[in-house]
Amino acid sequence: MGEKISNRQERKQERDTCNRFGEFQLIKNEHQYRITRKLLCELESSLSSVYGDKQFAELPAKAKSAHISGLKAQLQQCSEDLSEYEALKSGRFDFNKLPNLDQIPSWLIKARIARGLNQEELGALLRLKKQQIQQYESTDYASVSLTRIREIAEALRTHS
Repeated sequence: MGEKISNRQERKQERDTCNRFGEFQLIKNEHQYRITRKLLCELESSLSSVYGDKQFAELPAKAKSAHISGLKAQLQQCSEDLSEYEALKSGRFDFNKLPNLDQIPSWLIKARIARGLNQEELGALLRLKKQQIQQYESTDYASVSLTRIREIAEALRTHS
C-alpha cells in the first residue's frame, strides 16, 4: 500500500511544472520537458483561437487585453524554460560558476542535465537509488546535508 502512495506522489512531482504559487519551475527531467512542450502548444492554440471566439469578442477591452497578456506571458515563460532545458541538454553550462546559497538546488539540477545524466545515472554515480535523487530534486535539496551536497557537486564537476 505504501508503495502505491509513493509512486503516485512521484508521478505527481514529475508531472507538475508549476510550484504552489503558479510560477514555473526549472524543468528537471524529460517527462516535465514533454509536458511543458505540450503546454506551449496548447497556449499557442488558445492564443490563436481566441480572436475568433464569439464570447471573447463580447468581453470588455480591458478583459480581452488582460487575457491576451496572460497567455503571452505564459507562452514566453514556457518558451524560456524549454530553451534553458535544451541548452543544458546540449551541455551549455558553466560548472565553475558557483551559485549563491539559494541557487544551489537549481545549480545541481542544471549541472546534472548539462552533464547528460538522468536521475538514475546520477544516483548510480553516487551509489544512491534513483528515487533518492528524485526526492532530493523534488524538494529542491531542502533536507540534504551539506556533506551530501558537496559529494553531489563534486561528482557533477568531475564527471565527463
